[in-house]
Order: sequence, then C-alpha cells, then structure tokens
Amino acid sequence: MESTAPRSVNNAGLKAICLLLLVTLAMSALAARLVWLQVIQSKYYKTRAVENSTRVTFLRAPRGIIYDRHGTMLATNKQTLSMVVIPSQLEDIDDLSRRLSKILDMNYHEIHDRLETAKLADSVLPVVIDTDLDVAVVSRFFERQLDLPGIDIMPDVSRNYPHGDLFAHVLGYCGQISQAQLERRSERHMGDVIGKDGVEHIYDRQLRGIDGEQRVRVNASGQTLSRETAHPTVAVEAEPGLPVVTSLDIELQKAAYDALGDRLGAVVACDPQTGEVLCMVSRPSFDPNSFTRRITPQVWKRLNAADHPLFNRALSAFPPGSIWKAITMMAALDKKVVKPDTKLHVSGGISLGGFTFHDWTSAGGYFDLVKCLAWSRDTAFYQMALKLKPEDIKEWGVKFGAGRPTGLEYPNETKGLVPDSAWKERVYHEKWYPGNTLHMSIGQTYCQVTPAQACKMYAGIGMKGKIPELHLAVKIGDRQIPPPRTETVKIKPEYLDVVLKGLKAVVASGTGGATRLGNVEVAGKTGSAEAPPTGSKTHAWFACYAPADKPRIAICAFVEHGGHGGSTAAPIAKAVLEKFFAIPGALSPAEIAKAGQPAARPIRKKRKPH
Repeated sequence: MESTAPRSVNNAGLKAICLLLLVTLAMSALAARLVWLQVIQSKYYKTRAVENSTRVTFLRAPRGIIYDRHGTMLATNKQTLSMVVIPSQLEDIDDLSRRLSKILDMNYHEIHDRLETAKLADSVLPVVIDTDLDVAVVSRFFERQLDLPGIDIMPDVSRNYPHGDLFAHVLGYCGQISQAQLERRSERHMGDVIGKDGVEHIYDRQLRGIDGEQRVRVNASGQTLSRETAHPTVAVEAEPGLPVVTSLDIELQKAAYDALGDRLGAVVACDPQTGEVLCMVSRPSFDPNSFTRRITPQVWKRLNAADHPLFNRALSAFPPGSIWKAITMMAALDKKVVKPDTKLHVSGGISLGGFTFHDWTSAGGYFDLVKCLAWSRDTAFYQMALKLKPEDIKEWGVKFGAGRPTGLEYPNETKGLVPDSAWKERVYHEKWYPGNTLHMSIGQTYCQVTPAQACKMYAGIGMKGKIPELHLAVKIGDRQIPPPRTETVKIKPEYLDVVLKGLKAVVASGTGGATRLGNVEVAGKTGSAEAPPTGSKTHAWFACYAPADKPRIAICAFVEHGGHGGSTAAPIAKAVLEKFFAIPGALSPAEIAKAGQPAARPIRKKRKPH
C-alpha cells in the first residue's frame, strides 16, 4: 500500500509558499499605497486637510475715502463685525430663522428670506446677513453658537460718516446690494455693499475697490475659532478703492447748514468761474450712518417722516418767484419791448381780461428798469409780459440754465420746467392765455427751478453770460478732473448792464438789504413764490453773487414756505458770504432767523383760472 505522507508534506509546503506570496503581495500593495499617500500624494492630502480645517472667506476692500477741497475726510471706513451664513452648511432654515430672530431682534420672515436667498445663491463664499453688529448681539451669538450651524461672525469693514447729517444729501449713503441691483450688476455678489445715493452712488465703481480672500481656522462644526479669527491668513490682498476729492468746503457747508436751521429748504453755492460746488445743503437731513447697519423701526419712521428728510430739496424744482425777473428783463430788452432808459409806471396792479394782477405794494410812480428790479415791482414786469410771448422768456431762461440739467453728476437731478404754449397744449390740452405770460414773467405758476439751477443761473449772470457747468469731483485717485467747459450766452452789453446794475441795487438799496457786507459788494435778487396749499406762506428765495464785478462765489438760498425772500432767505446767504470772505461778527442762527428788513406784506394775486 502506497504511503500518503510525502504528498501531505508537499501540499503543506505549497500552501506555505502561497501564503507567503499572498502576504508579500499584500504588504507590497500596502507599502505602495502608503508611498502613494504619504509621498506622491502628500501635497494633495495636506491641502485637503487644510481645507477641512479652514474656510475661504471674503476680505472686504475698504471703500475709497471722500475728501473736501481742503483734505478733510467726509466719508471713511471703520472695522466692524458682520454675521454671515455659509450656504453649503445650511440645514433647517425654519429652525435657524427662529433662533436668529431672537439673537438679532429681527423679524422671522426677513431672516428666513435672507437665508433662503443665500441657500439658492449656492455661493462658496460666506454671504452677509447683518452688518455692524453691536456687543449685545455678538454676546448672544457666542452663547448659542453650537445651535447655529452655518452661521458665523466675521471681521468686516463698514462705511463711516464722521460729520453725520451735515453732508447726507450730497454724499449719499451705502447699503447692501438689492436683488434687483444684483441682477443688473453681475460682477457683484449677494451681501456686497454699494453706493446707494449721492457721491457714493455716482462714483461707486471707483470707490468700491476689489475684495480679497482670506482663510480662517474652523472647528469640526465649521465655526471659526475666535483666536484664529482675529488673525486670519490672507490668500488674496484686498485693493482699496480710489479716494475722491470733492469741491465741497466743510466750513461753508457748516455755515449754510446752521443758517438754514430747522427750516425746510436748501442752500447751494458754487465758484462762478469753474462751476465747482462749494456747498450743497438740504434740510431736514438724515444720518447716513443709519444705513451702515440694519434700520430699526424707529429709524425707519424718522426717515419717512412728514417733512421728508430723504428728499433732496437742492435738486428739486419749485416756483422761483421774483428771482426769475432778471430773466424776464433780459428777454424784454432783447425783444426791444423796453430800452435801457425806459421808465414804467408802477402801481398796485393791472387789469387784464376782467382779472386784476396785483403788485406786492400799492405805491405808485415812474421807475426806471434798475429801480423796477431793485424793488421787484410786479406791475413793471406785467407790462413787459404783455408784449412778450412765453417762448421769448423761455429762450433766455434756458440759455442761463433753467429747465435743463446743471451738469452735476447726479442722475436723479430734476430738470425743472420752463413752459411755453406748446407745452400747455400738450399737457393740459388748452391754449396759452396772456395771463399765463404775466404769471410766468414773475416766476409763478407753471415755472419751476431747482436751487442748484438758480445758483448756476446767477453765476452765469454775474460772469456776464459765461455759464458754468456745476460739478463736484475735482480729483479721483491720482487723476485731476478738469472743470467742464463753460457756455457763452451772447447778449448786448448795454442790455446786460441794466440787469447787473439792477441786481446790485437790490442789495444796495432794495429788497435784498439783509445781505449787505460793507467792503464786499453783493448783487442778487429776492423772491417770494406762491405755492400750494392755498393760504400757506410763500417760498422764500435769494440768489446772489459776490463780489458784484468779479464774482468768486454764487449762492442760492431757498426756504420752503419761509415767507419773504428778503427777510428769510437773504440772511442765510449772508452767513455763507461772511464765512467765505472771512468777515468777523457773523450772525448766530437765531439772529439770522430774525435778521433782515421786513418787506411790505404782499397782496395775493387773483389769478386767471388758466
């Protein structure tokens, strides 16, 4: 019988060899894998490990600083904290919204909408949901941080307006980009801060800069580690926005703001030679810092108050009243309705078509044109208007800047209105009546002018027909902005001379005596314009330039329903003139309100229905 022992030994040896080969192959594969992971792929996995423990987030570019003409900062930046959402880590939005509403003291639905929008945006970068957080909010967040997946607090940069409401209407404000704006501006992202109005909006692209990127350490829950958050690693440096130097003068702005006081109105001053705006004030005003953080119901109520603090009266149109009479006189001289030496009989009023058109005083006599302008005699201008067409007056109003943009960079500037017969037919489907021309001759009814336009018009008159284009920016970054080219209006010197003498006489001996400055001769015109509602005070106007022969400044002061221009608006302009010419003994705001020589009480004009 054959033995089976050798065959068993052979099988055992074969199995041992196979096992050894298998172990060797396994060890070789493991060694190869380790070499692959630890050596060949070490850089990749090291990067992945860093990415799992860090998060890429934005590094907000500081907006460019806005300066006045002397280098005073009007808008700058400050370090703040913002609450952000990480879209990829959002889970239960309903529950998260309820928790955040208590921490932020914000409406649940508002937070829910923001989180939903962020989730749909599918951004790899955090999306800002609230900015400029105060200490109380930050404290509440860190107390409940573990219950807020996908939410974090990051360092940020916020806009700061050190002078509060002083420059609000001219500078505008910044705020988070809206969904509608985001759709129009594909280069921006949800949560971005953009200029919403004023200089901030006009030069937003130059001011905004380019955001950078940074990495911050996060824990297993994806939340930042406070120590590391304070020292993030910058991946891409942010590029600050360009600085913008404006033509504004902070001292003149303060003088105008204080002189206007609590009254509704506007003050605009410019350099007649270059068109540079020296000050632009509208009151009531608002604090643009309110828009750098979430607006509370109390702030929202104030911003939407009955006196409309967001309404920029400097760029809004109102009936100009008697400051328009300089235009009417130029039209009358050009059409040879009157001559430079003409004298007109003035009285308490004239009759036309069964209606009486009253003067503001019943004193009668023969006045030359200079005196007619100096004392703003309505009946003199009615007589000119009887021989003029509305198109004649419109021609000269438009030449000097009425009814068209001033050149200012604001896209929402009101053009105003200089009517004519075609306009009335188109708008009211009625013909133009002679009585309409009488009203137009004294700047009433349909005629509408902005304070900025009035400033430009009187700058052009003072410059003897050289009309400047108004503008604000004089330097952006290193680039100097040259002043726009002036327009030239041709008018016979003997005609213009009558108007210039009349405007000097307004201040020297007429209705604008409240602006007399002693060594500096001022020329200008008062205005009191009737406006709805019926029975309310007239709008008060005063437009001027100084020195009268070689103007260095032109000003328009306007007070909504302020009464008489000579006693209300003229002292405001005087405060700005005193500051500009560094004249000591300037009046206080309270004294300005009482200053000026009271004008005779006007008789309300009985107007033709058309």
